[in-house]
Amino acid sequence: MKIALITGASQGIGASIAKVLNKAKIKVILVARSKKNLKKIQKNITFPKYSKIISKDLRSLSACKSLNNKVKTINFLINVAGATKGGHFNKLSDKLWDDGFNLKFKSALRLSRIFWPTLKKNKGKIINIGGGAGAWEKPLRTFMIGGAVNAALNHFSKSLALQGKIDKVSVSIINPGMTLTGRLEKLLKAESKVTKKSTSQILKERSKAAKITRPTKPEEVANLVYKLIKDKNSNGKIIKIDGGKVKF
Repeated sequence: MKIALITGASQGIGASIAKVLNKAKIKVILVARSKKNLKKIQKNITFPKYSKIISKDLRSLSACKSLNNKVKTINFLINVAGATKGGHFNKLSDKLWDDGFNLKFKSALRLSRIFWPTLKKNKGKIINIGGGAGAWEKPLRTFMIGGAVNAALNHFSKSLALQGKIDKVSVSIINPGMTLTGRLEKLLKAESKVTKKSTSQILKERSKAAKITRPTKPEEVANLVYKLIKDKNSNGKIIKIDGGKVKF
């Protein structure tokens, strides 16, 4: 049985990926901070017996290393974890910047490095979940950290794919636009405080600017991850999904 390690698996996109892969009879190792939320996800997937939960805050190197003690082999590493804060530039402290980079960028970097030997052995895959900000969306003054982190993750993914070509490890990245998650609600509220607009007005304006009729659904991103797993030529692919529509 193939094994996928999924970070940020307790909610949103990560949880949806866990459900889709588990339904396809891929064993899923679910990693996130909240053990309570992980248990809820585990309970609601199709085959709970083909799963394992690990409660861990991946912002530190030691936490990332500890996963290697609990997980000996994987076929797929799905880096989803990340919760960068939005808001006014002058109110974004160094700690918020550090947290943003440590959780989303550095955890992806560290776990890729830690599990590279087993992924190389298994001819496995790394799929990073980035974001439209920092990839193809116009910059937002209220989402500086997220855009910067995504830009770094995109560059890292492109560069690592070059090494992946040599070592037979596929590396790709998906950059979703606005996606219907609890995180989107928090970001809209943060922008609302700065711009003094309602969250519904901001969502409407963003959708119009992006020329979409609705945000992407988490399960649409999850289905795209599964397609990449099945794709024999996935290495180096950078995929945009916005309003549910996919562009390579």
